[in-house]
Amino acid sequence: MNRNYLNVGPIVLLLTMALSFSVNARLSAGGETADTSHNQTSHPSAQQLSYIAQDRNNPISTRIDALQQLAQHPSQSALIAVARGLKDPSYEIRMASVSATEPYPFAHRWRLLAPLMNDLVVDVRMAVAHNLVVEYSEMNALQKQQFESVFDEWIARLEQASDEESLISMALAYVHVERYSQARQVYVQLTEQSQHNVEAWIGIAETYRLEHNDFQALNVLQDALNTNPQQPQLYYSKALTLVRLDRKPQAAQAMEQAATLAKTNAHYWYVNGILHEVFNPIAAQYSLQKAYNISRNPQHLYAVCDLKIRHADVGAKQCVLELKSLAPDEVTSALMRRIDHGDDVITH
Repeated sequence: MNRNYLNVGPIVLLLTMALSFSVNARLSAGGETADTSHNQTSHPSAQQLSYIAQDRNNPISTRIDALQQLAQHPSQSALIAVARGLKDPSYEIRMASVSATEPYPFAHRWRLLAPLMNDLVVDVRMAVAHNLVVEYSEMNALQKQQFESVFDEWIARLEQASDEESLISMALAYVHVERYSQARQVYVQLTEQSQHNVEAWIGIAETYRLEHNDFQALNVLQDALNTNPQQPQLYYSKALTLVRLDRKPQAAQAMEQAATLAKTNAHYWYVNGILHEVFNPIAAQYSLQKAYNISRNPQHLYAVCDLKIRHADVGAKQCVLELKSLAPDEVTSALMRRIDHGDDVITH
């Protein structure tokens, strides 16, 4: 289950993408093309997978595996296979096909999945609820009304299971349908079961953020840190909350703790570098360089070069030369022009 649900809105755009978003596609394009070419020689094509998924002579497990792979390769032929799978006599194939619709736009998924809200097999109905709940904000009033019964049935099943994973799923479901108070109650229940459930603490803070109550979110995170002082995720969430409260120095301090505790989390070091630039460019450069050393991600090296250029660092040109072997010429040429012109150098 993917539980990376913490949404920090415009703040995360500011902190984590400010230096890399504009070159994201260009920096990665070459490598992705090469990988795709290699994969085509090693694995079945989307069309072949579509045939495998639709062939009822194949074992159920083989067809399910093909459907799971098709979710990674959305295409017209894949969509046809998925649509047919949703009508298959085997409920296991129908369930796998529900999951395989995830790459497609909500409008397509709704048309495909709405009929299965009345499927005779409860597990299929639950798979539909799990798939569509993330799109609740995109539903119109009529769709929300139609979705309500299968959602309530899903919640009842999760509540009956009552294990930690089911309760987390329930809380996330409530968040998606904007029932933040109910989500919070579930998260609180989880923290009462274990004060060391970091995901639940962050979930409580997230419900307050969604209610535009960052002060209370900060209080929750501080309570969590009092019990779990060595958990970097809590410091990370605290840092982002402090940014939203416009407490940038404290945010930088919290982010430093998160990165230091996590040690090898490149993303934390990257965000730490972004936050520290205004206070300590040298520390920011060190942090961004550390992010690159850990990840070897060209976007992180681009961030290092960008910072060096804006602060007229003597190593800026050497940084761009290093990036040259990893990024398209248009990216490094633009950086070299900035060095030559010096138009965006920050004056102190």
